[in-house]
Amino acid sequence: MTKTRHDIEPGRRRALGLLIAATAAAVASGCGTTGGPVPDGYYRVERGDTLYSIARKHGRTVRDLTRWNSDITSPSQIEVGQLIRVRPAGGAGATASTGTGQAVTDTPRVDSGSSRPPAGGIRLQWPADGRVTAGYSPPGSKGLTIAVPANGTVRAAAAGRAIHVGNLRGYGMLVIVKHNDDWLTVYGNLDQPLVSEGATISAGQDVGRMGASASELHFEVRGNGKPVDPMAYLPSRG
Repeated sequence: MTKTRHDIEPGRRRALGLLIAATAAAVASGCGTTGGPVPDGYYRVERGDTLYSIARKHGRTVRDLTRWNSDITSPSQIEVGQLIRVRPAGGAGATASTGTGQAVTDTPRVDSGSSRPPAGGIRLQWPADGRVTAGYSPPGSKGLTIAVPANGTVRAAAAGRAIHVGNLRGYGMLVIVKHNDDWLTVYGNLDQPLVSEGATISAGQDVGRMGASASELHFEVRGNGKPVDPMAYLPSRG
């Protein structure tokens, strides 16, 4: 059955939120925070925060926070320095003040209660020919950097569905393939995508092409939304 945009949008928003969180420090590096004491019952947004992470930290839900803070019209955007009410106040919704600088965009999801990769692993194949020039080393590198020959193609590491095709700050031209409810792979710094958003993808199918000169693919593997070392799921090259 053909997937509609309505079908793919929740997964796409979640994946983009997670990736933007990965680059939030760079985006917010020039931004300041609002000083002063934090009133009782409030939390001041810090770099890297999402509304979802703040809710979890205080034992609340995203719905609670949006109900108690009338100026939060969407959970997808908060600001560094913003004061967010994390406890109800006499049944009245509190209006939070904002500071400067943008924080992280993220879409709340039902959490599995674990930050570990899923118990069920995934078997992947190499997404491109070329030498690995940078390995997995968070927080700086959340994936592999692979030097791909000129005009080289990038292949899906496993079967799935393309839930995002487009540009994203820090990733350039990007394709995200969702393999199941637990796993997705990310192919960044492409010169040209070769699939469309919502398309069903076969393992080994070309999903993108690199530039006319040698360039570097950014490849991530994420389980339960958390980046993991791709080398643990890729076969040995001998």
